[in-house]
Amino acid sequence: MKQCLLFALMSLILASACSTKVSYIPSQGVDSIPPEAMFAVGEVVDETGFSFPADEKDKIVLSEAMAAALKKALTESGIIADGQLLINVTLTEYAPGNAFKRWLMPGAGATKLNVVAYVVDQEGTKMATIPVERYIGMGGGYTVGAWKYVFDEVATAIVQSLAGR
Repeated sequence: MKQCLLFALMSLILASACSTKVSYIPSQGVDSIPPEAMFAVGEVVDETGFSFPADEKDKIVLSEAMAAALKKALTESGIIADGQLLINVTLTEYAPGNAFKRWLMPGAGATKLNVVAYVVDQEGTKMATIPVERYIGMGGGYTVGAWKYVFDEVATAIVQSLAGR
């Protein structure tokens, strides 16, 4: 009986476990941005080299997904306005991962999104650099769809860095 309970408990833990990591790499220049500054989404460039298979029915355009997530995060934080400071983003690494593989073997099937956001003024002068790395390396059912929601989490990290200045 104890073995059955132990097995059930371990199965439940493994099925629902989720290991995620957001790396907040030290930003540069964020402190120099005035507290009243407002932001707009600038250019989003995809340098990942990733492309979905041609037969993938749920494929997304990475740069569009990042731009939409950033606009949403800025809007929710109330620091969005046209014509002030722009946030340009370069996507440097992306892997959609696979929740089933993460559940079977932690580390396999990891979802990754690494970006570098640059705050620039109207003349294009860089005022701040905000690198963010997002990694989902293990988990079960809670990580299904991570390949899409990882953009929201990265955008939120960028906006939190700006809102907390």
